[in-house]
Amino acid sequence: MNVTSLRQRADSADTITSAEHAVEVRRAQSLVSICQIEIERMILDADLEMGARINELALAARLGISRGPVREACRSLVQAGLLETRANRGFFVRKLTQKEVVDLYDLRAGLMRLAGELVARHVTAEQLANLRDMVSAMDAARIKGDTEQFQNLNAEFHAALVTATDNRRLDEVYRGLANESRLFRRRGLVSGPAMESSNREHRAIVDAIASRDSARAAATMENHILQGKARFLSATVAELVD
Repeated sequence: MNVTSLRQRADSADTITSAEHAVEVRRAQSLVSICQIEIERMILDADLEMGARINELALAARLGISRGPVREACRSLVQAGLLETRANRGFFVRKLTQKEVVDLYDLRAGLMRLAGELVARHVTAEQLANLRDMVSAMDAARIKGDTEQFQNLNAEFHAALVTATDNRRLDEVYRGLANESRLFRRRGLVSGPAMESSNREHRAIVDAIASRDSARAAATMENHILQGKARFLSATVAELVD
């Protein structure tokens, strides 16, 4: 075999090795992503309560994967603010203090004021109709006393508002804060009167946006978050206090 042939075989082997490596990297990334999505779902659906330890071995076995992707997913969720690490003990669902919850409300209030200014300028007729439909659906959930459905729709409503701003960076920042906020149970929205007040504010937000009045929409959206903070404080949960 001549030198040229040897070089061709070597180059081919290098190409195969590189391709195999790329496939393995992509597979590992996919497993981490799948695991991260599942852990996040368990946290946001309250299958894992605040302060609960992540059982890496059990989760890996349930998903049919090795422990490595679980560990990497947990590290990513620490960065996202949903998990925390404890020395020599592993990963735990982050437990928010009352002060941290209040700070989140204040930060969200500021972001929603900005969102209100933008959404009044950029919202489409289709998006506006969708917002009205969600408000009606929340009324139906309230009447049935379905607090879980109300809270799920509430989260979708706020996400849709921010998406309608047509500002991708604002959307990304807000969704991160919204996930952190869902770490605690919104006990202030559990009662019928509280849900009624919250949805009355939702309806006012949609009316302000429909008027295309940026200042009014901004003030209405900020006020809604601050009213949510007031509801939370009136139903302070002892377990959130250090």
